[in-house]
Amino acid sequence: MYRVLLMVALSALGGGCAGELPGMRAQELKVTRAVLYQNGIGYFERRGRIDDDVLRMRVRPDQIRDVLKSLTVVDLSQGRAVSIALPIEKSRAKQLSDLPEQVRTQGGVLAIAQAFRGARCQVITGSSATGRLVGVENLGSEATPDWRISVLSEDGGLRQFKVAEVRQLKILDGTLEIGLRKALDAALDSGTWKPVEVAVRLSGHGPHDLVVSYVVEMPTWKPAYRVVIGKNAQSLLQGWAVVDNVSGDDWKGIKLSLTAGTPLAFTYDLYTPRFPQRPNLQPHDEVAQIPLDAFNTQSGIAAGDAANGPSPPPPPPAAPASGAAAPGRPGFGGGAGAKRSKKAANKSYDFDDEKSVGDLRRAEGQAAQQNVSTEALERNYKSLVAGATVGSLFRYDIDEPVTIDERQSALVNIVNARVPGEEVLLFRVGADSVSPYRAVRFKNDTNFVLEAGPIAIYHGGDEGGTFLGEALGGRIEKTATTFVPYAIDGRVRVTLNEEQKEQGITLVKVLRGVITAQTKMVTHFSYDVDNGAGEEVTLYVRRERRPGWTVIDKDKMIEEGGAYYLPIKLPKTGRTKVTVAEETPVQRTVDIWNDFGRQVIGLYLANPSADPKIAGQLKEALALREKSDGLGSQIATLEEQKGTLEARESDVRSNIQVLGKASKNADLKKKLETTLIDLENQLNDVTRKLVALSVERGETNDRLAVLMKNITLDTK
Repeated sequence: MYRVLLMVALSALGGGCAGELPGMRAQELKVTRAVLYQNGIGYFERRGRIDDDVLRMRVRPDQIRDVLKSLTVVDLSQGRAVSIALPIEKSRAKQLSDLPEQVRTQGGVLAIAQAFRGARCQVITGSSATGRLVGVENLGSEATPDWRISVLSEDGGLRQFKVAEVRQLKILDGTLEIGLRKALDAALDSGTWKPVEVAVRLSGHGPHDLVVSYVVEMPTWKPAYRVVIGKNAQSLLQGWAVVDNVSGDDWKGIKLSLTAGTPLAFTYDLYTPRFPQRPNLQPHDEVAQIPLDAFNTQSGIAAGDAANGPSPPPPPPAAPASGAAAPGRPGFGGGAGAKRSKKAANKSYDFDDEKSVGDLRRAEGQAAQQNVSTEALERNYKSLVAGATVGSLFRYDIDEPVTIDERQSALVNIVNARVPGEEVLLFRVGADSVSPYRAVRFKNDTNFVLEAGPIAIYHGGDEGGTFLGEALGGRIEKTATTFVPYAIDGRVRVTLNEEQKEQGITLVKVLRGVITAQTKMVTHFSYDVDNGAGEEVTLYVRRERRPGWTVIDKDKMIEEGGAYYLPIKLPKTGRTKVTVAEETPVQRTVDIWNDFGRQVIGLYLANPSADPKIAGQLKEALALREKSDGLGSQIATLEEQKGTLEARESDVRSNIQVLGKASKNADLKKKLETTLIDLENQLNDVTRKLVALSVERGETNDRLAVLMKNITLDTK
């Protein structure tokens, strides 16, 4: 019996609730317009006439917050909206806090009997008794418990009942009984399963012609595209949008718009009452100490409230009725409002049914065998939209009325146009592969902004198209040119060589002896392409634009989307080599003692337009620099000589000391002493010259330093 009851309950929740709890029901106001965005929201308009002076709307609980912050009611007749009323929503924690302590968290016969001690009740076993609950006690052991309920009957007698024999425990205290029901409702969170009724009071007497608009959460619409490569650098571009209706209402002949772009949107709760936390100013000596285990020490909330969690989601909506129209299919005349043959219009496919899916695939296979030409595909694919720019957004407005049942999806054709497009090769510098991609390069001159989505590539022809590959394209603005790579062509290999040089030195500034020069760092990129594909094709080499770098041969390059593309015409076979260069300015700061600084000054002096006064000062500075260098060379030579003389002198002194005072060594010793005197004379002469040259070089350097500090030049 319990199993049957459970199945009936599930059936009611799964089937009935979805039909009875739409996103919004507003008496006879039907949905007339929907605008879907890419950020998960949808704008809806309802129109209709009511005779009553109160418009009653039933809103799904998960949408009430969005509705309250965006609801607009316009009375096209003589009246106007005066006020809006709706029931107050209480959070589960607030609902429980309003209930008596005894009923907040209790459950089961034992727990209720313990918590409701003193309450009037009726206990029914084999017999029954009415009285007041006294308590619960275990007359058995822990191993074999024997729980008994004690009741003080109305005649004053104390009776006991075995809990195992209790068939019904009825609480006769109305307050506690109602509180228990509310506690169970809050625990189940059943309030979130019920629609919220919003009542709009209207002034004047009916009838009222009303327009109601609001914004609610909706799934984003999903675009998809097909490019059929044609002849003479022309391709067929087709696109459609997948639209999901989960609004809670059937859309019958509404005006539908799809917006490309992402306006800012957020959630904000205007429905739940807010209770600010007030300070507790009760004197501390009147507050008893709270036991530590009465609180959850991690969250700081009472243990009875610690179980509060997120509300359970509402039950799933009902499945679509069998026989409901299936969404259209791209390339088969699908899409809202598209014209179909009478036979096709009566044929529907259920995508949840294997037989229907098989029938659809066989139909597609038969259509594929008919070799549908590009012209036939274009002729039978109807674009149903008009484009409009709204601020920073682009909107597709569907021209014909759209019908989509609730919990159904549909495909709407949005683009069907011939665009400049051809098959090319695309090589991305920095990619792991040495082979380029096969790609389609086309220009979006459709007057539509193409939102990001999958793109299928076909090769067109009179005998029917061939699927080549697919890619995931990004957002494509109007008039923009884009590449859609779909396969790697291993028959073509690209070898990249890179060489960097410094060129074009220019004197920029001389200030207080500091020389600022500017040069150019030039990078040469060489692309060696070996084409083994056996066909003439254009290869585009893509390189990211480097900040601060400029392409020297701009006429060879195409700049699109922050990147450079180098087109290379490839013959059927053989190798092709192309070189391009980029440059960037580099500033260097040096002084005149640096060889680069002397080189910069020399280049400035060679310039016929150089300032004569500055040129004269710089020439003098170069002369002093050369004189200092010459003196430095002489000093280095003399220091080398001095070192050699000092070494020889040290050796001679050691030898004289070894010979000692022996008479037989007198002649040799005298000869060494003469050599030592000669060495000392030479060493003294070298030392005098070193001192003189060092003094002269110091004076020269001082003059040069003073001169450079007095030179001020700025060529900017």
